[in-house]
Amino acid sequence: MKRKLLAVLLVLVAGGCGTNPPDVSASPPPVPASSAPAASRKPVPQPRFADLTQGSTTSVVKMHGYDPENASAVVEPIIFMTGDAYCRAFKIKRTDGRCVHAEYVTEESHTKVTVPIAATVKYYTWEDSNGDVCIDAPEKGGTCPMTEREFAGWFKLNKEAMVAVATENGELTRMAVVYTP
Repeated sequence: MKRKLLAVLLVLVAGGCGTNPPDVSASPPPVPASSAPAASRKPVPQPRFADLTQGSTTSVVKMHGYDPENASAVVEPIIFMTGDAYCRAFKIKRTDGRCVHAEYVTEESHTKVTVPIAATVKYYTWEDSNGDVCIDAPEKGGTCPMTEREFAGWFKLNKEAMVAVATENGELTRMAVVYTP
């Protein structure tokens, strides 16, 4: 019996169950080199999506809903840039396919938001009634004026299409159809 008790006591002491407090100054185990960030590397910029509900901003959005009677639109902010501009902005190697083969790159936010439409909103399209193209920059949408009714008709035929929007004080003040080939 004494031998069993002595053996149990030795196991407890040898196992670290002594009365001395643990040494907290011991360094943590080393982190594998593959998971430690390099000290000289800067973090890669990540896409930031416009907050259309506050302040004044511009963005390209995917339009999910349009309700002129209740002066609201359901939109999803997206990134829409030329392949070259996208790769410069997000520090992507020039050999990446998005830089070389993509004329435009889109990045979805996967966030839908309802935004009020200002009473003074202006609508634009990229093609006038004669078939002429009206675009200064693709990411700004068309520049040919259109009516609210024409925009509503276009939206019925083009659900989830891209629209360049501008907001002031969290209200949509400009909606321009984006040309997508």
